[in-house]
Amino acid sequence: MRIIKACIILLSAFFYAKPLAAQTAERWYRFYDAKDDLYGYKNPKGRIKINPRFNGLTRAKIFKNIIAVTEYNNGKSYYLLKNGKKVGSDSLYVSDMSYDCEQEGKIRFRDAKTDKVGFFGADGKILIPTIYNDARPFYNGLAVVLYNGKRLCADGSEVNSKNPCEHWYWNGTTALINSKGRLIADSLDIMALQNINWYSMQISDHAADTTLRVSFKGKNGRYYSFIDYEKQFKQWFYKHYLNQHNVTPSTFDLVCVEGLFKNRLRKFLSKQTFGETYHGALLKKLQRIKTGKIEIQILSEPLNDMIFTQPQFKTFYTDCGDANIQKYPLFDVVTTTNNSQGKFLYQEHFSFLRTTGGYKLIEVAWKTLQ
Repeated sequence: MRIIKACIILLSAFFYAKPLAAQTAERWYRFYDAKDDLYGYKNPKGRIKINPRFNGLTRAKIFKNIIAVTEYNNGKSYYLLKNGKKVGSDSLYVSDMSYDCEQEGKIRFRDAKTDKVGFFGADGKILIPTIYNDARPFYNGLAVVLYNGKRLCADGSEVNSKNPCEHWYWNGTTALINSKGRLIADSLDIMALQNINWYSMQISDHAADTTLRVSFKGKNGRYYSFIDYEKQFKQWFYKHYLNQHNVTPSTFDLVCVEGLFKNRLRKFLSKQTFGETYHGALLKKLQRIKTGKIEIQILSEPLNDMIFTQPQFKTFYTDCGDANIQKYPLFDVVTTTNNSQGKFLYQEHFSFLRTTGGYKLIEVAWKTLQ
C-alpha cells in the first residue's frame, strides 16, 4: 500500500505540476493600479497577464521578452520573462537610479560579485559575459563598452571606501562591440560618440569625409563611419531652414509655445494655428539669426517627457519612456539678446526634433514682438 501511495503522489506531481509556458511574441503593456500604487502588465486586448505587484522601479512600459522588476511585497529584484522565468536575481543594472530596458533583444546586467557588466539575451541566457566596467545599450547591432575602468570623483580622485563621492564618472578604455560580443573598434574618443546616428553605418577602406560623418578604424583595418547628428542638423539649419520663405513644412503637427518673463503661459498649437498666428513673427526672428547679428548656441537636448506627453510624441520615446535620442535627437537653438552696452537682456529658444520626415520645429520660447 505504501508503494502504491508513493506512485500516486508521483503521478499527481507529473500531471498537475505547471511547467513554464513558452515565450510569446505578443507585447504586454504596463498599467498602474492606483489603489495599491503598483504596476502590472496587460496584453493589447486589455487582459491582465501579470497582476499589479511591482513598484515604480519597474520602468518598462512595453514587455517584449525580458524586463527588470522589483516586487513590492518582498523587495526582490530580478529579470522576468513572459513565461514566468526569473533570472539575474539581485544583479540588475542600475544607472541614474533607473533599471535598464530591453534593446534589440538584449538587456544589461551587473554581476554583484565582480562589479562587471554583461548582457542577457531575450531568452534570459547570458549572451555577453560580465567583462566590462560599463556598457551602453545596443543600437543597430553595436554597443559602446568600457573596460580597464576606474570610478573617479569630480576632482579626479579615485572612488573608494575612504573617498566616497556622490557624483562620479568612469575613466577607462572605450570600445565598440557587435551583438556577438566581438571587439570591433578599440580606444575610441568618448566625446566623438555623443551624437552618433548608429543606423547610418558605412564600412569602407578609407575614413569618410568629415563634413557630416565621423569614422573609427576597426580591428580589421577597415573604417566604420556614421553620420554625426549635430553636424547634420547645423548643415540643415543654416543652409536650408534659414533660407525658407515658408517654414510651415518644417513645423511639427503640434507646437509648444512659451513666453518669457511675465508671459510664461505654455500652450500647444496645431501646425495650422501656429502658422496662422506666428509665421510672420518666426520669420523675423529667424532673419536676425541669418544676418549673424545675434549670439547663437546650438545644444543637443533630450525630448522632455514631462512636457511632450501628447499621443503625437509617443513614437519618439523608448520602451522605458525615455527620449529616443539615438533615432530622434532634439536640438535647441538658443539666441541671446544684449543691449547696446553688451549687457544680457534675454534668451529665446527654438527646438527642433528629428522625425522620419526630417527635422521639425516643436517648441518656441520667446519674447513677444513689440
